[in-house]
Amino acid sequence: MRTAIVSDLHLGSGFEEDLLRDAEIRRTLLTEIAPADRLVLLGDVLELRELPLPAVLDAARPFFEELGAAMAGRPVLLVPGNHDHRLAEPLLEGGALQGRRLGLEQRAGPAGEATTRIAAWLGGAELEIAYPGAWLREDVYATHGHYMDCHMSLPRLECVAAAASIRAFGPLPARTAPAEYERVLRPLYGLTFSLAQARLADRASRPSERAWRTISGRDGHRVRRAALRAGIPAGIRTLNRLLRADFDPDLSSASISRSGIDAATEMSGRLGIEAAHVITGHTHRAGPGDGEAEWLLPGGGRLHNTGSWVFADAFHHPGYPPGPYWPGTVTWLDDEGSPRRVQLLIEHTRDELRKRGGLPRASPR
Repeated sequence: MRTAIVSDLHLGSGFEEDLLRDAEIRRTLLTEIAPADRLVLLGDVLELRELPLPAVLDAARPFFEELGAAMAGRPVLLVPGNHDHRLAEPLLEGGALQGRRLGLEQRAGPAGEATTRIAAWLGGAELEIAYPGAWLREDVYATHGHYMDCHMSLPRLECVAAAASIRAFGPLPARTAPAEYERVLRPLYGLTFSLAQARLADRASRPSERAWRTISGRDGHRVRRAALRAGIPAGIRTLNRLLRADFDPDLSSASISRSGIDAATEMSGRLGIEAAHVITGHTHRAGPGDGEAEWLLPGGGRLHNTGSWVFADAFHHPGYPPGPYWPGTVTWLDDEGSPRRVQLLIEHTRDELRKRGGLPRASPR
């Protein structure tokens, strides 16, 4: 079975960063995955933190209808992430009512208005929901990877909120079951979804993004940049004392990449995933890239990331060649062998993707 895997589409982004709103880019993706026997949408398919659900579904409908035509007669497996965690709620509620403790894989058909609509738009393609991940082969496990926010050293708002939740309600055990991660993170996801539905999600805020844009040089005010850089270490030290955390004041691209890889490794170990290959999304950092060392897991497995389909302006400076955060990656998995990645938008220029994605906003996740 040939499986195509994509993640982090963020359809319906209030910042218009989702590249698949563009018809030509949708055709590029759908042409690539047309030979697949199965498609896995590995989380953050919908952006449910910025706009109300009806607006997001309206924006996402063209993609799902075209996807249904391209995948007619074949399965589409949707694995919710943190930005579309709401799609997992019916599955989680059903499991709770039946007295089942959440394991590494729980599957169900569409339930709830959102996934029922998506299933209808997909037409002849058969939709199934899996959470928090899915075994794609006996030796391959795929999950969006949002549980890694409990282990990231990056002081991103959601990671700080996770640390505060852990500080308030108790630490995670060394062997952390999915239910323990949900105890920490599920209330945060519910809050952010509710704020968006009430139109209280401030599109202009994203404080961690604004800070990253400034210190990375995307903000042209040198005085402001120097002041922020000077103040960050002291602020992080205070935050670490308050939360008993270990956030790193280094917000360089290399540090952000390393934080994501280390956190995914920690998450895989705590969940006890015994797989030759673990596939995640979440960080938007596709890899490992060509010429890069393999990302090794403690048990001897390999870690892989599917990248994203959003254009994060802050990571792509003018004149720079495409890096590991460049969007447009499809991960392929066959019956044997390692996952392999294909970059479909590598020939597009930065300015082309900025225009297709809409507003030139940053999104370091």
